[in-house]
Amino acid sequence: MKLVRLVLSDLHLGSGTRPGELNPYEDFFHDDRFAELISHYLREIPPDTGIELILNGDIFDLLKIRIGGVWPVEITDAIATEKLRQCLDGHPVFVRSLKEFMARRGTRITYLPGNHDLDMWFPGPQELFRRYIAPDGGDRVRFITQSDTYYLPEGIQVRHGHQLERIHRVDYQNMTRKLADGREILALPWGSIWILEVMNPMKTFRSHIDRIQPLGRFMMGSLLLDPTFVFRFLWLSTKNFLKHRVFKISAWRERIRKVPELVREEVISLTTGGYDDHAIDALTRTRGAHTLIIGHSHGPRYMQLPNGKVLVNTGTWVKMINLDLRYLGQASGLTYAVIEYDDEGKPRTKLNRWIGSQLPYEVVPYAD
Repeated sequence: MKLVRLVLSDLHLGSGTRPGELNPYEDFFHDDRFAELISHYLREIPPDTGIELILNGDIFDLLKIRIGGVWPVEITDAIATEKLRQCLDGHPVFVRSLKEFMARRGTRITYLPGNHDLDMWFPGPQELFRRYIAPDGGDRVRFITQSDTYYLPEGIQVRHGHQLERIHRVDYQNMTRKLADGREILALPWGSIWILEVMNPMKTFRSHIDRIQPLGRFMMGSLLLDPTFVFRFLWLSTKNFLKHRVFKISAWRERIRKVPELVREEVISLTTGGYDDHAIDALTRTRGAHTLIIGHSHGPRYMQLPNGKVLVNTGTWVKMINLDLRYLGQASGLTYAVIEYDDEGKPRTKLNRWIGSQLPYEVVPYAD
């Protein structure tokens, strides 16, 4: 059977919106556009051609889902499942489109958890996801949880990309740890804890803080325009860094020795960018792969390297503002990758932006 693969990442579905209620933690407002995209490919691809939908991480923004009014840091299987349920119930159009996709013969979904939906590592959320979108075909939905990479046999690798940044890196051989009371919880990287304890509370004051990049340039400008917010943000971030990174090192000498490295590799890299360089380096060093498809950074890219290899970043469906002079003002929404194969089975990867039907208007979800 012939095959077409669609790769999407960084949709960041939250718990949805309701009339008259402000939800600054919901960043996905394209349910209808997503459903339109799925319907398009179901209609245009011949019935004798299979379709694989690769959901390449941060499809759900489970870090922004509250349980009992708080963002839990100790995430168990049950908590992860409840967070996902809120997202699925909050986006019925999205769920229906995936259910329609799975109802067609020859379709399958491959899900790679990213740093915002690491909870999908647990079996509970996986089973709930299958129950919602493929109650009769759950064996056609699989999760990549043993590593961060989905290896395609044609020399293509798919990675969400969080492993390229130290603050979001996880150990796939030790994804959980046990508490004293016997509960098994996710071993969250510092980047996730920083989001839960710093970024989420700060979004209450400035909901756009995580939709502007690079963060360091935004903070520099805000020192003049919004200094109170910046000082509050820096104070919370510094406390969080000292608590979870510096004071976790028991020996004082080791703390002093490690601090410059931690600041350079975690704090400075977080605020200044450099993700593209890490991705290019990873692709250059990878043998047996001519194409690397990533997400995570929210910056759509199609880069042909001098050695002939191709780097594709599928971007995001979240409306972003880019302050980098190379991509100034770039709105990076509705992008995705398509892998098609010629008659000899040779793949070709394209980066697309979904246009769909030209709507006369769009609803403004809330005022920033």
